[in-house]
Amino acid sequence: MRKAIMVATIATLGFAGTAFADDAVSYNFVEGGYVHTEFDDLDIDGNGFGLRGEVAFTKNVHGFASYTKTDFDFDISADQYEVGAGMNWSLTPKLDIVGQLGYVGIKLDAPGVDGFDDSGLELRAQLRSRLTDMFELRGGLAYTNLDDAGDGTAGELGARFYITKMFALGADATFDSDGTTWMLGARFDFNHP
Repeated sequence: MRKAIMVATIATLGFAGTAFADDAVSYNFVEGGYVHTEFDDLDIDGNGFGLRGEVAFTKNVHGFASYTKTDFDFDISADQYEVGAGMNWSLTPKLDIVGQLGYVGIKLDAPGVDGFDDSGLELRAQLRSRLTDMFELRGGLAYTNLDDAGDGTAGELGARFYITKMFALGADATFDSDGTTWMLGARFDFNHP
């Protein structure tokens, strides 16, 4: 099922990329919002907030950072951050392929247990398209390799609806064999006049 979703997203982005948009994909933004995570096998879920941003250093190179704070059932809390850099190439004027490499840190706290810290690298490949001047889509895969917790691959999907050239509402979902995380939030894009 996840492969079918990814193929459909890639096909949609590829065919619609040149047909509509006035604005290109932006790599200069900050966004934040409500985060919800569910772990399927453990029957645990949590709520929190997330912050993300990207800054373009050149036309094809950007930096990024993110932070998520989630409080789970049973008084478990998790802090996760990522800092990295990426490259983006235009396949069409409105469709980019993106590669990112980031350093990830995770800290878990639970009652009666010493905190658990882990870190590692994350490699991400995405397609991003500004379908119209009001609508942006992204889809891709992220491979994470943590020192203690091991490795895994997750699918990522996201959409932004631009109310103005600089302000958008959005939704993101990340899903793997362990569960699903989604975020509902807002973006301030400082790329456009």
